[in-house]
Amino acid sequence: MHDDDKNAYLLGFASTQQKIPEREEALPIDPDRAQIPLTGLMVDAGTDLSGTMAADRRVRILPLTIQWPGRTLLDKGTAEVRTVSRQLSHERIRSAEVSAPSVEALSYRMHPHLALNFDRLLLLATHPALVEASRSVEQMLKDHQDEITHLRRERHLRPDYALEVINTRSLLSGPALQARLLLNSPEMRMGDIPGLRRLAQTLADQTEVWLAPGHPADVAFTLGRLEHPDLSPWVQACSTRLTQIMHRYPVLSCKAGAFGLEARTSKWKSAASRVIDAAAQAIWTNALAAPVIQLSFDGSIRELRDWPEMQALKKMAAENEVKLHVTHMSLGGRVWASAQSLSLALLRKPAG
Repeated sequence: MHDDDKNAYLLGFASTQQKIPEREEALPIDPDRAQIPLTGLMVDAGTDLSGTMAADRRVRILPLTIQWPGRTLLDKGTAEVRTVSRQLSHERIRSAEVSAPSVEALSYRMHPHLALNFDRLLLLATHPALVEASRSVEQMLKDHQDEITHLRRERHLRPDYALEVINTRSLLSGPALQARLLLNSPEMRMGDIPGLRRLAQTLADQTEVWLAPGHPADVAFTLGRLEHPDLSPWVQACSTRLTQIMHRYPVLSCKAGAFGLEARTSKWKSAASRVIDAAAQAIWTNALAAPVIQLSFDGSIRELRDWPEMQALKKMAAENEVKLHVTHMSLGGRVWASAQSLSLALLRKPAG
């Protein structure tokens, strides 16, 4: 099968998966919600969540629209979509565009039960330079506000329903790391929205994402189309002209929302080693603000774990009681970072 035929087949298969989309189902109402509001956590499908986190009853995934010439796919962040996406060629990934879901598609999938299953919803939004999907959720809730209030009163729930949008100022493994820490926080267990807001802002301030893009020219092309000034450092670092003149593979970063270039290497494996070394150095210098490191990889995780660099990082992490979490990269992440890329997120203590 030729690449074009294979891509068409895979995208066709993925499209059939959305003919019967998963819809938010009504959950039993816990009487304790009268005293402690139930808080849910939402991330968009471009977040590199693990399967375990995605299955958490408190987590919801905001779909993203992925468009190719002649085809549109609603990425619901499911394992099926990720399995299909990993088989798409990097040329096909390069031609894709990521956007917010339509309000109609979101309403069909999540209304009205999203506003009945939770009393508060904390939405961790990917860096707005890449996508602004939160607006679809806000508009959906606004369009159905009267109905939501009526349905909540019928079920003896507090009529007010709160959506809190947090700009993670991050992408890929970054929001996934923030979500993991928020889910395990006392503030989440107590439904403390002001406390969650403060914690989320602190996490956003401390989050660093490191990236070794598999196809730098694809990053320059994809992000260049967005024409957002915040993305300029990555676009310039990955431009074809610079990668031909200088070392081809850049090591990129996004620190508290600021995109930057950390280094250049002649081989992708060297760039990936630099990314892993960033985590090792943070552990070695006691610079981690939380003992957790999140990686996402567009490739074989089994092979990644066998790398000498990863074996050394795993040993160092275990000796210092730091947890390593490795997931597959999302479809949206593959579009933004390019195919065959490695992403790593950590929280760094404030300087001084």
